Amino acid sequence: MRLVPVEDIKPEMKLAKSIYHNNNILLNTGVKNLHRYKDRLKNIGINYVYVEDKYSTDIKVDYVIKSELREKGQKKIRSFMEDIRFNKSINVSQIKDTVSDIVDDILNNSDNIIVNMLDIKNFDDYTYEHSVNVAVYSIILGKSLNYNVRDLNKLGVGAILHDIGKILIPPEILFKEGKLNDEEYQIVKDHSELGYDYIKDAREISPVSKAAILSHHERLDGSGYPRRKSGDELHDFAKIVAITDVYDALTSDRTYRKRWPVHEAISYIMSNSDQKFDNYFVDKFVRNLAIYPNGTMVRLSNGQKAIVKEQNSNYPTRPILRIVEDAEGNEMVETMDLLNNLNIVIDEVY
Repeated sequence: MRLVPVEDIKPEMKLAKSIYHNNNILLNTGVKNLHRYKDRLKNIGINYVYVEDKYSTDIKVDYVIKSELREKGQKKIRSFMEDIRFNKSINVSQIKDTVSDIVDDILNNSDNIIVNMLDIKNFDDYTYEHSVNVAVYSIILGKSLNYNVRDLNKLGVGAILHDIGKILIPPEILFKEGKLNDEEYQIVKDHSELGYDYIKDAREISPVSKAAILSHHERLDGSGYPRRKSGDELHDFAKIVAITDVYDALTSDRTYRKRWPVHEAISYIMSNSDQKFDNYFVDKFVRNLAIYPNGTMVRLSNGQKAIVKEQNSNYPTRPILRIVEDAEGNEMVETMDLLNNLNIVIDEVY
């Protein structure tokens, strides 16, 4: 399979990964004549899809966690946030059970998880998808730090609930298209404190989980919010969620900008490590990411066009490629291992 922009869907392509909308399957794997759905997909904010064609039938994109578990997590966090919106009693046990299932799924994966999938996301479900993704990334990072199961669960709870305060922000501000004015931006910045205030007396939630909710927008140099904490004042869980939150936000389409390619998001986070983000945690996080995920279309420095076929362990910038066009745009199909072609680099990601 490979990832393509919706506007580039061709009649010969078929859907390689089911598309969900509002927690329901919109299109199932294997759907043909996918080009008929272009407008519908764009209207609900889905700008990329995984397809299968003659170039990509054997290219594998691994699932970090099971699709049904991801959907379950989104449903639970949606329900939890709706209960907050309507001032109902919150069901913490459902969230903890969901996080426990995610932890188990990740621990049952191979020892070396390489996060190599770009999620198909849409604007309407962004808050809930983002919450689950941040939990998954945080748990994977915690696993690489050799956290025990108990700490992974506490980290996961803080991560999946990190943005619950956003449900208390007026929707006309939270979902505004275009730039926020200073007053609106300040209201949005209040979400971490609002979320913390709402759950601070919930004894079922660990204090270290609450620290991630309150402080995920704080930065090492004290430039963050809401309390301008810095350095050792910040709990490790807050430092971890700060990284995973920014990474998932940058690699997601928003109403006001397109997603960043993975390599650009990683470059941004690395360039701010030891200033805004903890360098040790950044290094551990990046080691678990495929900089050029499988199924990504790229342009090479020699002008050829290729699809990333698989990863070379410990060499994230030198994947194995399937060349599909020469420099003149003529069709060709051959394999290139960038580890064996050090004079060639990836110049552009589509």
